[in-house]
This record gives sequence, C-alpha cells and structure tokens, in this order.
Amino acid sequence: MPDGTGRGMGRQRRGNPPTTCVCPKCGKEIEKTLGVPCRSMKCPDCDVPLMGK
Repeated sequence: MPDGTGRGMGRQRRGNPPTTCVCPKCGKEIEKTLGVPCRSMKCPDCDVPLMGK
C-alpha cells in the first residue's frame, strides 16, 4: 500500500521495448529506430502505421 509520501509511484517499465516494428496488414518487419515509436512510422508498402513486435 502507498505510504502517502508520493515516493516510488513513478512510471514503471514493463519488460524490454520492441526492437522490430511490424505492419499489422501485410506483416512486413522493419528494424525500429531508437527513440521513434513504431506507431509513428508507416509501412512502405501499405502506408499503414506500424506496431511494436
């Protein structure tokens, strides 16, 4: 339970970030650019936003 001091309640990471972005439509995989979210990149074939793998 929280102790009321507000300490330790920051954002917690869930595992490792994705290293590959994948197109949800055609399945094409592209290496992720560090610092750029997959959803901000588009598939060069389908022009659909990518998802992290």
